[in-house]
Amino acid sequence: MALNRQQTILVWDDAGKVSGALRKASLSAPLWRVSARPGNSDLEQVDLAIVALYSKSDWAKIAALAPRIRTVIVSATSDRADAARALSSGAFGYLDLGLSARALRRAIVGALRGEPAYSRAILGDRVRIELGTSATRATRSLALTPRQREVVALIATGASDKEIGSALGIATGTAQKHVTRLLKRLDVPNRAAAVAATLM
Repeated sequence: MALNRQQTILVWDDAGKVSGALRKASLSAPLWRVSARPGNSDLEQVDLAIVALYSKSDWAKIAALAPRIRTVIVSATSDRADAARALSSGAFGYLDLGLSARALRRAIVGALRGEPAYSRAILGDRVRIELGTSATRATRSLALTPRQREVVALIATGASDKEIGSALGIATGTAQKHVTRLLKRLDVPNRAAAVAATLM
């Protein structure tokens, strides 16, 4: 991506509800709404694709885009099972249409910068599943220490540094240091990305 050109977002939305919500979020990037499958030349002109999810048939759209371009799903269904499916399909993010304009803007801007756009609750569910199966193969492959595995599990629940410190019986400053070292070890920019990195 060239730094001197404005980033563009393609929104594949038949009904227009998702496009409307994105416009209300006042994104700094131009939105390009399409209602038919975008061609290769269309995808070459955009930095991020957003697919509106209204029904099960919309998963075909996601399957068509996710392997080709960074794709975020914005769902009007609010079904947690869809969030798990989004993770397994390779989507770069899954957001609920019910998010506030501010939260939606923050997540989309983050996705443009390369940060996965999944809520902490969704990532937390996934981490809990992963931690409960196959003896934490995801975190083992990253060679995290037992303390770092505890910290990432707490981050996945949305815990603040103070809550992490309280849960682990350590000072808030020590918890902050653990989080900083975890982000550095995983080479990720933020907490959500740290949780996502342990899932791959």
